[in-house]
Amino acid sequence: MPRDTEHPIWSIVRLIVVFAGITIFLYLNSNAFDETEVKTIVELMLLAGGFEVVKRKLANGKDKS
Repeated sequence: MPRDTEHPIWSIVRLIVVFAGITIFLYLNSNAFDETEVKTIVELMLLAGGFEVVKRKLANGKDKS
């Protein structure tokens, strides 16, 4: 595994850990784990993934100037 903290793999690992936790908490706290929980997980994944992409694009743009 790369030791460089700026390597993209760390963002992916962080998202996997966060969404594993979110999935477990939603499962443990729901009366019936149904499509609404799955929809919440997918929406949060899109939001967090989009944030990571925008963050990287903005950071890379500043390095080039």
